[in-house]
Amino acid sequence: MTGTAARRGAVRLVLAAVATVLCWAAVPPAAAHDELLFSDPSESGVLRAMPSRAILTFTGPVAEVHEVTVTGPDGSVANGTPTATGPEVRQNLWSGPDGAYTLTYDVVSSDGHEMAGEIRFEVGDGTPDEVGAASSSSGDGDDPDGVLRGVVVPAGVVLLSGACALVIRHRRRAAPSAT
Repeated sequence: MTGTAARRGAVRLVLAAVATVLCWAAVPPAAAHDELLFSDPSESGVLRAMPSRAILTFTGPVAEVHEVTVTGPDGSVANGTPTATGPEVRQNLWSGPDGAYTLTYDVVSSDGHEMAGEIRFEVGDGTPDEVGAASSSSGDGDDPDGVLRGVVVPAGVVLLSGACALVIRHRRRAAPSAT
C-alpha cells in the first residue's frame, strides 16, 4: 500500500467515524411525552348549557392532578376536587350563566412530565369569537427545542452527510491514479 493510498484510507476512516459520531449525537432523546388528546367541552366549543362535568383525556395515564379550574363571567364553576382515572381527568361543574369560560389544567403524567394548558369555550346561543381562537397548550407548545429536534437537527445531519460525500468524491477525482 502506497503512502497516498494509506492516507486516503485514513481520511475515509476518520470521516466515517466523525459522521457516525455526529449522527449519534444528533439523535434526540425520545420525545414521547403524554399530551392532551381530547377535552369536553372542546376548544372554541359553543354549548347551549353548562355541562355537569368537564372531562380531559390524555394520551397516557395521569399520575397526579395539581389543578383543574373552570371560570366564567361569575367566577369559578368548579364543584369539588378533580379526579383522575387512567388517562382521564374529570371535574364536576356548577351551572353558570351564558358567556365565555376558561378551563385551566395542570396535571402530571405517569412519566413525570407536567402538562398544563387552557381551553376556552362559550355557553349560550352565541358564536365563537376571538377569545375562542386561542389554542390550548399541553405544556410543550412553548418548547423551543421541539423545532430544533424536529427540523433543524435532521436537516443539519443531511447537509453534513452530503458535504462529507462531496469532499470524498472531490478527493477521489483529484487524486492521481497510481496505475
